[in-house]
Amino acid sequence: MKLITNILNGLAKRLLIKKPIQRFKNIPWLTERILKNEEDTSIKTRKFNDFKLAYIRPYEVVKTYKEIFNSEIYRFDCKTTSPTILDCGANIGMSCIYFKSIYPNSTIIAFEPDEQLIEVLNKNIIQNNFTNITLHQAAVWIEDGFISFDSKGSEASHIDNSGIGTNLVKTIKLSNVLQAYDTVDFLKMDIEGAEFEVVKDCAPYLNKVSNFFLEYHGKVSDTNKLQILLNILEQANFKVYIKNAADSLKSPFVQKTTGEMYDVQLNIFCYK
Repeated sequence: MKLITNILNGLAKRLLIKKPIQRFKNIPWLTERILKNEEDTSIKTRKFNDFKLAYIRPYEVVKTYKEIFNSEIYRFDCKTTSPTILDCGANIGMSCIYFKSIYPNSTIIAFEPDEQLIEVLNKNIIQNNFTNITLHQAAVWIEDGFISFDSKGSEASHIDNSGIGTNLVKTIKLSNVLQAYDTVDFLKMDIEGAEFEVVKDCAPYLNKVSNFFLEYHGKVSDTNKLQILLNILEQANFKVYIKNAADSLKSPFVQKTTGEMYDVQLNIFCYK
């Protein structure tokens, strides 16, 4: 009898939990098939929901669309209808489109150093008639200046501290940007491995940020870096929820390392 009661109580709890309503349509099956077979060298434009999207690499569109619009990984509540959003690593602008879809009156400051990507990003802003978006063709970093950058024209573009990157890009000291604001409603940071140094440098000003999405890239041998980041987030009074962004090691006790640039990729959701 007790077992049956527990089962019924469990079912009742599940029924009472309200699943969030999906606000954006899925990519139609046929469209997804077409996208996965398109060429990936020229700029193309396709209509999704109520916006137009210019893109180059269709397979990245499918993955990113599902994360941003179906799973809504950047969804956040705000007391104002005109939040201030810093988008670090804006890529082709799908995150900017999402932010403008949920908060049309938002002010967005977007940073993207890859020359090819920012061309597409700018096209997406113009063709969707977005306003109050400031673009910086620059990488967020710990100082103003220039740095070696491995430009791939894709999500894999990244700062290259080895000095063998394909070109130099402008850098903007993000802590100076944060210092200039009283409050930042949402900070998105997806900067392919540069986040450890940037977050450390921004630590004195993270208390100004209400919501912080941080994509962490690391090696299993660099656990101390993750610990340092989590300590910084705790000191800034953030509550933290962590999801795996990429499950790269299927048998970690045996495989131990991927042999790639990063073994660990985490989506870290920070809120107050």
